[in-house]
Amino acid sequence: MALQVDSNPSRTVAFVAVFAALTAVLDIIPAFGFTSGVWDSWAFLLSPIVGILLGPYLGAISVGIGSFLGHAIMPRDTIEFLFMFGLSAGAAVGGFVYQRKWKPVLGIYTAMLLGYFVYPISWGLPLWGIWDILVGYGIVLIYSIATIRGYWSNTSERYKLLMLVFCCVIALETDILFRVFILVPGQMWWFYYAMTPEDLALLWVGAGFITPIKVVMAVIVIVTLGRQLLRTLEQQGNSIAMGDTDSLPS
Repeated sequence: MALQVDSNPSRTVAFVAVFAALTAVLDIIPAFGFTSGVWDSWAFLLSPIVGILLGPYLGAISVGIGSFLGHAIMPRDTIEFLFMFGLSAGAAVGGFVYQRKWKPVLGIYTAMLLGYFVYPISWGLPLWGIWDILVGYGIVLIYSIATIRGYWSNTSERYKLLMLVFCCVIALETDILFRVFILVPGQMWWFYYAMTPEDLALLWVGAGFITPIKVVMAVIVIVTLGRQLLRTLEQQGNSIAMGDTDSLPS
């Protein structure tokens, strides 16, 4: 994690509460007027950086609490209480990527993607609808191989920027993949939405245009604000430097 909070329980609770509150505020604001789907709120702009700052476990808990409070305050489609766990999954993966723990990242992403492709209905859906998820998986593989072989430089600004982009892209694509997993292999497409396979295929055509926008927006925000925040924390000695695996808890 970027913030060293494990040794101070009071500080841990305070940071979890603060980021949960920020997540709740963003969660009650619909993104572009949508109250369902990947655009249900603006909380996606915050979830990857919370995972980075608090670590995969505390980050997921904080985002989970915040998104639940946001959903409770601003009622929306009931199914969103299930889809909102995608935010926590994204925060957790963002934290794992920052800590260079490639095994859980590769395992989580692979398991959900495999679950999607083994479900027969997905065979009739165009790959275009999940092209960004497939690109995200390619980034996961690159990240995993680079981590295993020790290609990362611990001091290069280019490394830090690239790592931050990786954290954001993989975290957001994990969020999207989780929602896809619930919708398709989880059979919510017919159990809750009463769609036909043709309706789902039509939705997939539009998804190829819409969901990447979410990732691009989050990358711009997090790279612009997140890097400066992490740099400030490092200068003040309140954080573990990116890539400093010797300082990370086992």
